Formats: sequence, structure tokens, C-alpha cells
Amino acid sequence: MAETVEFKKRRDFGQVINDTFTFIRQNIKPLIKTYFTFCGLFVLASMATLLLQQVKMVNVINTAGSINRTRGMGLYGIEYFLSLTFSFASYASMTVAILSYIAIYVQKGNQTPKLEETWIYFKHYFFRVFGSSFLLMILLVVGFVLCLVPGFYLFPFIAMTFPIMVIENSNLAYSFTRSFNIIKNNFWVTFGTLIIIWIIIYACSTLIVLPTTLFSMLGMFSHQGPQMSLTLTMITTILQSLCQVFTIVPIITVSLMYFSLVEEKESIGLMERISNFGNTEKPTDTRPEEY
Repeated sequence: MAETVEFKKRRDFGQVINDTFTFIRQNIKPLIKTYFTFCGLFVLASMATLLLQQVKMVNVINTAGSINRTRGMGLYGIEYFLSLTFSFASYASMTVAILSYIAIYVQKGNQTPKLEETWIYFKHYFFRVFGSSFLLMILLVVGFVLCLVPGFYLFPFIAMTFPIMVIENSNLAYSFTRSFNIIKNNFWVTFGTLIIIWIIIYACSTLIVLPTTLFSMLGMFSHQGPQMSLTLTMITTILQSLCQVFTIVPIITVSLMYFSLVEEKESIGLMERISNFGNTEKPTDTRPEEY
């Protein structure tokens, strides 16, 4: 049996990428079960509102006969804002579910968490992460608007905020500040690792939705005026929603980066291994129980 992934250790770029996929391979079934249990409802709601938005857009474009004529015709109605809200909720639920899984996995000595254990974490952190994601997304958008560079600079710090928030049970202000402290002197390694893993995920998602996207584009330009296929557009939207499951990968990557950077600066894992040397008992969960 392959040795389980130990989070509390220092890693270089290659080890982070390799251990990300090793952890997924070893925990694929419980991870998928956790994902659909805690995120399935939000994903379905996001998919439904996106479908409503796409149906409205297709009808408006096909009726107008020109993309330029669709401006000011009410494309951004209630469906658009609902899809944004549920997309945020879907991302927040996925982030909390996977980070909760990892936090319990580490506390239990690399053992698979139960759904009941994950639920305790999930309900405790969901609204905290959901609200924080809105604020951090606004900050990130502002950064990209300001000549792109500030947005790219803030990206790794914002990504690191959520593992700190869940694993260290902290608020947004502390988590965001601590992300700067632990990434300090390791910015380019952190930035490069996250960019590479997101490129991999984007490529995988693109390959899945590319066929229907191409057919939809060919249909638009095969008429005198733009004519979008409602069927192909709906299939593309469903595939894009299902591809959200790939976001599990960067969440695990940033978690491994968090433990690696903390270990480099604070050597918590090393000190625990020294103190537990010769002790065969399993580590206990020190988090206060909730009633």
C-alpha cells in the first residue's frame, strides 16, 4: 500500500505538483463524495440559473439578428445576478468542503474524514468563506483593472487566505495578513505553482467544452446574421458547470503550499514528529465540540 501524503513538510515546486495528484489519486472516492454531498446543490442551482441566462441571451441575439443590437436589450436581468450569486456559493462551498476534508485528514493522522466530521467544519466556515470571497474578488478585480500587475500580485495572497481561514480557524483580516507573512520571500515559487496548476485545470476544462463551443461558433457564422444554437449553448453550459469539479485540484495545491511555507518558517510538523517520537497513539482532535 502506498504511503499516504504527509502535509506538514517542506516541498519544492515539483513535489507540490506531484503530491497534489498523489493525494487526489489516494482519496478520489471520498473527495468526490464530499464534493457532491456539500456542493451538489449549489452546483445545480448555479447550472440552472446559468441555463436561464443563456436561454435569454440566445433568444435576444437570434431575435436581434446582430450582437451589436443586443446592447441595452436587458441581457443582464435577474438571471444574471442569480447566476453570479450561486456561482460564488458553489465556489465557496467547494473551497470549504475540500479544505475541511484536508484539515480533518491532517488532524486524524492522514486518515479519511467522515462526512459527519466534515459537516461540522463546513457549517462553521461556509458563510465566513462565502462573505470573504465577495470582498476578495472585488479586491482582485480592482487589482486587474489597475494595469493587471496588482491583480497578479494579489492572486497568491488571496488564494492562500482561505486555507489559513479554515485550518487556523481565523477571520478574514488575520488570514489575509498572515498570507503575506508566510509567502514573504517565496512569492515567485507560490505564484508560479498556482499559475501552472490553474493552466492545467483550464486546459482540461477547455478540452471538454471545446467541441460544442466550436460547433456553436460555426453555427453563428454560417448565417447572414448571428444565429446561436440553443441546444449547443445549453450543453456547453452544463459541461462548464460539471467542470467545476476540477477546482478541487488547485484547492489541494494551495493547501500543500500553505503547509510547506508554514513548515519552512515555523517547523511545526518537525517539532510534532520529534515530540511524538516513539508514541504510537493517534493524534487527537483538539477543536472544541459544537452542540
